[in-house]
Amino acid sequence: MKAFLLLALSAAALSSAAAFVPPSSSAKPSVAPSAFRVRGTVRSKCGSGIELNMMDPVEVSSAAVSASSLVLAETEPWVQPLANVLGPFLNIFSFAMLCRVVISWYPTTNVNELPFNLAVWPTEPLLRAIRGLVPPAFGVDITPIVWLAVFSFFNEILLGQQGLLTMKIKYGI
Repeated sequence: MKAFLLLALSAAALSSAAAFVPPSSSAKPSVAPSAFRVRGTVRSKCGSGIELNMMDPVEVSSAAVSASSLVLAETEPWVQPLANVLGPFLNIFSFAMLCRVVISWYPTTNVNELPFNLAVWPTEPLLRAIRGLVPPAFGVDITPIVWLAVFSFFNEILLGQQGLLTMKIKYGI
């Protein structure tokens, strides 16, 4: 624990020391004498014999800029507009199906009145299409749950953090 604490404090001290501008010939160095610069890194020997290496922030930022420019790739022109349309569509219909699930808990609700008709009218054609295929479970219509699962699945597969369209946009895969 003591070594870890010493390592953390030394790293904090070195991170502030690593941000120095290389000294000119007339200026005194602003880094402690125990730290010296070797090929773009700042090295320091701690009292416990632990050696710390830290890259110069200028080199780190230039490496990050060049790495980020390599990550972004040129993609086909249809990918970004499709993702921009598909994302809100899947999210709105997922929310509408979730609303349909909640509305189904209250059977006396008049679904032709506002605000219920905003969730019922767009989703009813989809639900009607599979009501014959998916039987009710324990007397409850589960077709909105099936559609909610379908929309969530496609949202994750296409637009999720590692979705196909997301990977295509980021990496050109």
